[in-house]
Amino acid sequence: MASLGGLLTLIPREGASYPNLIGYSSLCTFAPAATFYCFFLAGLSCFIRAVFVKDTNENIPAKVKTHGKSIAILVLILTPALVFTLRYQNIKSYYADTAASATLE
Repeated sequence: MASLGGLLTLIPREGASYPNLIGYSSLCTFAPAATFYCFFLAGLSCFIRAVFVKDTNENIPAKVKTHGKSIAILVLILTPALVFTLRYQNIKSYYADTAASATLE
């Protein structure tokens, strides 16, 4: 389901409040970071199932050796998610929050 959620975040939508970081209005304005997070969660759930449910090897170093490539792929998916999140935060920090009425005292 997380993979489907990742794909849904990229669907174009005219009624979006503002464009995403790729430059077009989509269903999720947090795309592509949300897309990568969804794909990361999908991969992480598959990894957990493969390592802790299907792999009957009791030796932890053997499990790491067997599934090491999967860990590298998860890191490769998580890295752009974090980069896009930082870009998103930098862009959003330029805009004042005019909707809230909270004040600093």
